[in-house]
Parts: sequence; C-alpha cells; structure tokens
Amino acid sequence: MRQSDTSGLRALGAGPLSPARELEIIPLDTPAAVEISFGTSELLALCPVTGQRDYYDAQILLRSTATLESKSLKLYLASFDAEQILAEDLTNTIADDVTEALGDHALAVEIRLHQHVRGGLDITVTARRPTG
Repeated sequence: MRQSDTSGLRALGAGPLSPARELEIIPLDTPAAVEISFGTSELLALCPVTGQRDYYDAQILLRSTATLESKSLKLYLASFDAEQILAEDLTNTIADDVTEALGDHALAVEIRLHQHVRGGLDITVTARRPTG
C-alpha cells in the first residue's frame, strides 16, 4: 500500500490555530500527477473601496504530484477575512501562493473565485498557472 509522507506537517493534528499565510503540502507516493479539487463557500475578504465584506465561493484545481494539506489551506484562506483586496487580486494572490507552495510538484493550478452578488453584479475571476 502506498503511503504519503506526512512527517513535518505543523497544522495537521494541531489544536486550534490562528489563520496563517502558510500552505503546507503533502508529496504523494505516486509516479504520475493526479487531479485534485478543493472547494469552499467560506472565503471572505473586504472591499478595498467600501470596506464591505465580500463573500466568495472558491475552487482550487490542481494537477500535481503533491496535495495541499487541508487544515493549512483552511487557515490560509481564513487569513484573508480582514484584508482589503479586490476579487481579481485575491484570485491571483491565491494562485501565486499555491503554485509557489507546490513548487516542482505542480503541473497546473487553477483558482476560480465567484463573488456573491452585491450591488446586482455577479463576478467570477479565474487565474491559471500552467507550470509544467
């Protein structure tokens, strides 16, 4: 049976932690890349103009030989709760950070944020990072 190496992970199995901008990865015990999808409807940031809360549905799609450790991903996404940032910048920030965290393991990264309707507009922003 294959066994991925989870040694050295700090968020997994730890007690309550504060939101943090650190993504941990788990290299997979597989010779080929796999497709991985994470989704949440609990992403929040603040509008840099009005200071109002913007709520997002987020999809993180990977083709990789490693995966993001889910607790570190939850803490990472929660770290944007009080940040004033536009949807477009938030999408690109997440794409860059995920790509950097996965390093050579990533073959493709796609981040899609759908901002809940505010002011009558429906906004979806997609950032792609073809890495391999």
